[in-house]
This record gives sequence, C-alpha cells and structure tokens, in this order.
Amino acid sequence: MLYTLFPGLKLLVHYNKSNLTGDVTAGMIVAVLLIPQSMAYAIIAGVPVSLGLFAATFPLIIYAFVGGSKYLSVGPVSIVSLLAFSAISGIVQADSSQFLELMIILSLLVGTIQLILGFVKVGSFFDYVSYAVIHGFISAAAIIIALNQVKSIMGVSLPNYENLISYGREIMNHLPEANIYTVAIAFGSIFLLLVIKKRAPAIPGAFIVIIASVMIVDYFDLDKKDVAIVGSIPQALPTFSFHIPTVDIMLVLFPVAFMIAFISFVESYAVAKQLAHKDNDPLDPNQELRGLGLANLTSSFVGSIPVAGAISRTAVNHKSGAKTNLSLLVTALFMLLAILYLTPLLYYLPKATLAAIIIIAVAGLINYKQLVYYFKTKITDAIIFLTTFIATLMIDIFLGLMIGITLSIFIRLVKQ
Repeated sequence: MLYTLFPGLKLLVHYNKSNLTGDVTAGMIVAVLLIPQSMAYAIIAGVPVSLGLFAATFPLIIYAFVGGSKYLSVGPVSIVSLLAFSAISGIVQADSSQFLELMIILSLLVGTIQLILGFVKVGSFFDYVSYAVIHGFISAAAIIIALNQVKSIMGVSLPNYENLISYGREIMNHLPEANIYTVAIAFGSIFLLLVIKKRAPAIPGAFIVIIASVMIVDYFDLDKKDVAIVGSIPQALPTFSFHIPTVDIMLVLFPVAFMIAFISFVESYAVAKQLAHKDNDPLDPNQELRGLGLANLTSSFVGSIPVAGAISRTAVNHKSGAKTNLSLLVTALFMLLAILYLTPLLYYLPKATLAAIIIIAVAGLINYKQLVYYFKTKITDAIIFLTTFIATLMIDIFLGLMIGITLSIFIRLVKQ
C-alpha cells in the first residue's frame, strides 16, 4: 500500500548502486539548466526570482517520492508561468501585495484539483482532447511569452499582452525609448546562446551567458546606466505557510486553476509517458496527477508559483544518463546549495539576459512542423491546431484554449 501511494520511494529503497554515477551526473547537469530557467520563469509569472528557485526545489523533492516517472523534472515552466501571470494580473496589479497572495492561492487550487482528479481516477478523460489543441496552444503561448520579453530587451515599460495586433503597435510606439545598453546585452546574449547551441550543444549555454553578462554589467557599471538587474536575492530557505482562500477568491480563480491543472498534467504526462514507453515501464496517469498535485501544494506552502514537468529538462535528464528518480533528488540538492550560497553572485544579472534565455527556450515550442504533419495526415487536427493557435494569439489566452478544447471534443463526438 505504501509503495502504491509512493512509487518513487520503492525505487529509492531498492536502489541499485550501479546507477549512481548516471543519476548524479544527470542531476547536476539538469540543475545547471534549471537555475537560470527557474529565475527566468519566475519573471514570466511576475514574482521575485527567489520564488522561482523555491518552486524548482521543494516540489521536485515531493514529486520524486510520489510521482511515477523516473525522469520528470518538475518545477517552473514557461507556459504555466504565463497562464498564472495572465490570470492574476487580470484581477490585481502585478506589483501589488495581493498579487503574490493570489499566486500562492492559485498554486494551492491547482494542486488540490490535480490531487482530487487523481484520486477519483479521471486521468483517462484527457484522452478525449486532441493533442492538436495542446500543440496549437503551446505554439501560440510561446510567441506570447517571447513578445512579453520585448520590454526587458528594450528596457521600457509596456502594458500587458492583449492580442497580437495591439501589442505589436505598443512595441513600435516605444521603440524610440529603448535603452541602447539593455538592447546590446539582450542581443549579445541571444547571439551567444545560438552560437553555443549550434557549435557546442553539450555546454550549458544559459549558465555561460549569465556569468558573462554579470561580469560585463558589474565591470562597466551598466546598472547605473538604467540597465535593469535582478538585484538582491534572499539567501535563505522559504518559510512554510498555508493560505486559506475565501469562497469568492476560489470562484474567481477556479477556471484558470483548472486550466493550469489540465495543461500542467498534459505537458508533463506526454513526455513522461514517452520515456516510460522507451523503458517498457508502466505509467499510471492518475498517479501522475497525484504526484503533480502534491508538488503544486508544496509550491503553495513555500509561497511560490504553480509547477509542471518540463519537456526540455526531462529530455536532458534522460539523455544525460539518469536511471532512477535519485537524479531528481540530486537536482533538488544542488538547487538548495544554489539558494544558500550562489545567489549573491547573481546580483548584477541583467533582466535582459534572462529575457534572452526565455526567448531561446520557448522558440523550440513553436511547433510548425507538427502543423505541416497534420495537413499531410489528418486535416481535422490541422483545423483544430490553427483554430486554437489563432484564437489564443488574437482573442485571449484562456478563451483560445477553451475554443480549441470545445472544437476538439465536438469533432470527436461527431465522428463517433
């Protein structure tokens, strides 16, 4: 019974020492990737970068024991961070004291929804939604995330994204106000990331770019020339707390919490299932819901943002030689060390560099090849993809997803 509720515990109790080298190596490599990503995705969510580090550590520890995947890297991800920011900023100002409180409650609701869905065993319901919806939505969301980084690249203030046309107009209007130093750092970071990715993909490009940009800003005192930097990051562990939401707040946040719970699970389960299939391992979707649910509850308890399994980090974990879920605990351990000892070194980290890292990371999520494949093989999936993609970009990020899901279910019912 204990191993049924905590499948990860079974792997650790019956650990084979021959897997130790692969797990430690993979865990360290993923940690190097996760440090800049967690900070960048915290910025997408509109919260302090320290909370991104917390969300990349403690939820991962919980998932390692409760989740069924040996490789799934749970923590902040770009799509979920964008959804969370869009929802909360539509209710209160992003820089207000209420913003963080609502974000923490959102994590609590997402975790509760996933946990309940896992225990009532409705994981199979998600099979009714076409993956074309997810591909179309993620492709559009990736573009929105990239566009939202333009303000950090230019060093200007821009309103929240509403639709592609209006936001494009705002960008053009603010071009004359761009800070030349900020723009230079951003494009220099993008160029270096692309070069490293092409010439030496095994090297952690994001980490190198961060070190280089910190040294440049510090040496030339660019922070005194209006280049925005991360600044002080608390060098301490979080305090655990529990926020009890009112009924009114729950009603307001429930729709987006359910949407994030859905997206978080589908994105996580898709990559976990693919890797489990390669190893001929069983993977229970309901156990994954429970694992992600407890991970999100943990993120709420440490005062942070909703989390999910990251496709890119999970793939890196697998390719780097991970054999068991011990690799996840190794990653979490190195994240703890980063929180306690490395954060002072990141004081001069320019936000433009984090924006560059985000843009390069999400560029790979724009899945135009999948759309071409749908046109060649299944025209209805191509229609679903395009409908979701256009509606998300042009109407609203939440409505776009709901339109795609509704169309997907309608087409499936018509065919039956």
